[in-house]
Amino acid sequence: MRRGLLALLAVFVLASLAASCRSGEKADGGVLLTERWLRVGEDLSTEVSIYDGKLPPDLVEILNPGASTDASDKVQIPVHPGGKLIGSYVVRKAEGPHLVWLIYDVAEAPAAVVKKVHEQLDARPWQVIGAQADGSGTLLRFQTSTGSDLQGTAIVNQRPASDKYALVVDRGGKQQTLQVARNATIPELAAALGDDLTVKRVEAGAAKAAGLKEGDRILKVGDVAVSDRKSLASAQRALADEKTPSTSVTYVVQIQPSADADKAVFVEPPSQALPDKFPLKGFFDGLIVTEFQWLQQAAGSGFSASAITKDGSTAVTGRLRDALKKDGWQIMQDLPSGGSTQLQFQHSDGRSGLVEIGPFESDSAYTHIALQVETGQSGGAGGR
Repeated sequence: MRRGLLALLAVFVLASLAASCRSGEKADGGVLLTERWLRVGEDLSTEVSIYDGKLPPDLVEILNPGASTDASDKVQIPVHPGGKLIGSYVVRKAEGPHLVWLIYDVAEAPAAVVKKVHEQLDARPWQVIGAQADGSGTLLRFQTSTGSDLQGTAIVNQRPASDKYALVVDRGGKQQTLQVARNATIPELAAALGDDLTVKRVEAGAAKAAGLKEGDRILKVGDVAVSDRKSLASAQRALADEKTPSTSVTYVVQIQPSADADKAVFVEPPSQALPDKFPLKGFFDGLIVTEFQWLQQAAGSGFSASAITKDGSTAVTGRLRDALKKDGWQIMQDLPSGGSTQLQFQHSDGRSGLVEIGPFESDSAYTHIALQVETGQSGGAGGR
């Protein structure tokens, strides 16, 4: 499942993808990139729909799950009146909330756009419940005033209003003007510069692609003359003060499916193959490993895995106790926890672990096993 920070990151990435499609790249390529990104971390049954320059045709129905077709109180998202629709995405999950993304561009400064969007989202049937802002933009959290079945986030951030900017350099005593791709609102030169702005080294980036070379001396950014690092930074920042600003507004709405909707039928997935270094790997023989992860760091390593089986929890717990003893682990706690059993264990080499064995939420015919193991700096991964 995609975590919150990743979802927020996706907002900015998707806005950039939509903008790149609009600024001249092939639409098919942009759609494919977006589709790949939306599927990151999602279940294989998740449906992804992309609408280039259009709203989802069934947007009203998506926002009003379970509502009758003639209902008069259906909610809609109040988008900025001056917004130009770039595109929309719908992510439908077999289990859990669906997501709707709407991306607009507004030809106004960010501060004015934030004010208007806040006013719209703080009027019934919506209410703003939180906000945060930094140098990258403003985020408004909102939900319906009648409950939290519909929650959303509106992200407002400035984007470049032009595709390129002029960079004037002195090359061998002659001035040359380079047209540099505007890949950021406040672009940075990926180059090492001397105090007089002579280029000592050029890294890969938009300036190098435009023809910037070692030995060039930067004279102007846009129409602003520069002579040192401070004036260069000021000129780069001045590019954001555009006569016709462009602000991106991305609405992301999370919708809980109707309580009357059919629940997805659980289908047994293929088992994931654990790496050889995984602790207690032999215990998982015959189980269906649904997910695992491991991370190795200087201070130690961490391992976790989830698995299911049709064997009863008592039999599974007994096998785990035997596996722990065989591999030299000591069981420190063996406690019931609700309808589950929880074991805490440790090894003489510094490793420690925790496992919970109990009912599987998606299908009561299965037993679920969730195991975590941590190793100390000198502890090995061990296992059979």
